[in-house]
Amino acid sequence: MTRNDSRLLSVEEARDAVLREAAARARPAGRSVPLAQATGRVLAQPVRAADDYPPFDRAVMDGFAVRAADAAAGVELPVIGEVHAGRPSGRGVGPGECLRINTGAPMPNGADAVVPVERVAFTTEGTNGPAAQPRIRLTDAVPAGRHVAPRGSIARAGDVVVPDGARIDAAALAAAIAAGAAEAVVFERPAVAILSTGDELVSVGRPASPGQIYDATGPAVAELVRALGGEPAALGIIADDPAVLRRAVDDALRRPIVVALGGMSRGTRDLVPETFAAAGVNWRFRGVAVRPGRPVGFGVGPGGQLVFGLPGNPASTFVCFELFVRPAIEALTGRDPSPLPRWVVRLAEPLEAARDPRPAFLPGRLSAGPEGAPEARPVPWGGSGDPFCLARANALLWQRRGDAPMDAGQPVGVIPLGGET
Repeated sequence: MTRNDSRLLSVEEARDAVLREAAARARPAGRSVPLAQATGRVLAQPVRAADDYPPFDRAVMDGFAVRAADAAAGVELPVIGEVHAGRPSGRGVGPGECLRINTGAPMPNGADAVVPVERVAFTTEGTNGPAAQPRIRLTDAVPAGRHVAPRGSIARAGDVVVPDGARIDAAALAAAIAAGAAEAVVFERPAVAILSTGDELVSVGRPASPGQIYDATGPAVAELVRALGGEPAALGIIADDPAVLRRAVDDALRRPIVVALGGMSRGTRDLVPETFAAAGVNWRFRGVAVRPGRPVGFGVGPGGQLVFGLPGNPASTFVCFELFVRPAIEALTGRDPSPLPRWVVRLAEPLEAARDPRPAFLPGRLSAGPEGAPEARPVPWGGSGDPFCLARANALLWQRRGDAPMDAGQPVGVIPLGGET
């Protein structure tokens, strides 16, 4: 570790600094929006059932609605009609009779059980020709309540079906609709300004000149922000020109969160720290003892904006986003920040030691082991500038001391990748 590294914050100290500032911000406001506009957002108030669910006694099997008192093994019952889902029966079930019923249909009056169609035999014994009333013979006795979901057995009116703080994904959306909700009270999406800096960058779809590379990290960060419930405001590629960068910084500071990519090191064209400082940003830290991502910085703008300066290399960007930007966005969308690490699993293959003692967050893959328990293994990578390693990975593996190897079988902390996890 170099002499400068001795002054770097630890990962935990840097995260604490971010979390303190994020927690000091006013809790975001909630507003009611149609469910169609709520997906991907975080609930500010729980969704409650508008009525009992199911709202009626409901058959949960295809079969025959019967009175349990009549449903002994070997009993024959005439089938007096049929009940379809969505169409309550106009007649009830009296002693010694039954109605054919489909899954999801309301139970007819008088019936208190369903005999599955697989548990009966059809018989014509005692009938008079093909137009005669069909009959069934029960192969087993059926107790009251069998294959019936009583009204309110899943939820009662007023029960919480989706808690506040939950993100509206496909499952939560289905639950809210089933509960009778047409709207949801959600937190506002925080706007996140994203600046990709550097003369070496070119936008996708344009020809790259000699010495240029495509801006891969800007669009990736925008997708990470979107997946967390934020509203990305991509300001494009900003040239390494002080006046151009200053105009972009002033524009970016109109949002509550700012993420600048690149320009955070000590090179002659690394202008981001000084330009943000000139715009009134107070840097809380610049540099963290982490690999990759050492030049990462965090500051607070003149209007309380949370400002992040991330290294421009792809792997560094992902690591620093997960460690520092994610918890800030979570706090500003009304959620508790994700813990670090998210999970601890068994290491399936060894992690080699590096010469650098800084804690390392390395690309890896989570998968099920031989007995079904999750395990993790490292993914080969070409260092912080490798734009392809994370496409092969689905997690970051936390090697707490980079110069200490980790053997297969050891527990390793992991951070799942993929935005909202």
